[in-house]
Amino acid sequence: MNKVYERTENGVTTIVSRGEGLAEINEAMMGRVVRERSTRTMSSINRTDYSIVYRDGRAVTLKLVDEPAKVETDSRGRRIVTVKGKRYIVGTITPAEPRTPGAKSWIPEAFVCYWSERNGETFGATRSACGSQKPGTVGRAIWDAVNR
Repeated sequence: MNKVYERTENGVTTIVSRGEGLAEINEAMMGRVVRERSTRTMSSINRTDYSIVYRDGRAVTLKLVDEPAKVETDSRGRRIVTVKGKRYIVGTITPAEPRTPGAKSWIPEAFVCYWSERNGETFGATRSACGSQKPGTVGRAIWDAVNR
């Protein structure tokens, strides 16, 4: 899997290539920016992550991460995930609702509906996955894949 840098500048995160991230790190450490005194601090958080604070107030952190997977969708725009060697079509996440006194029903935790996929279409029963399912089950693996 390819590595990329997750660049966070003042709370806004973007993905940059490894070369772009290393170029910014190199420039902050030894480049023109240092000669012009526009870098306030430059520190290494660990072997792969860096923190840069510029004199103009920008705070940048660069964290080396795995490249995000491409999102595959079906003809109706629903996400397709592959879990345990099988493909599943996944709906949108239904958020949990707080318990309201007197309400007839409520959703205690967030869940997502999924179906087996065959020839690009849903196949079989509608199932749901949530975070409280046992680790190692298909439902839990789908929940983890959707929340990456």
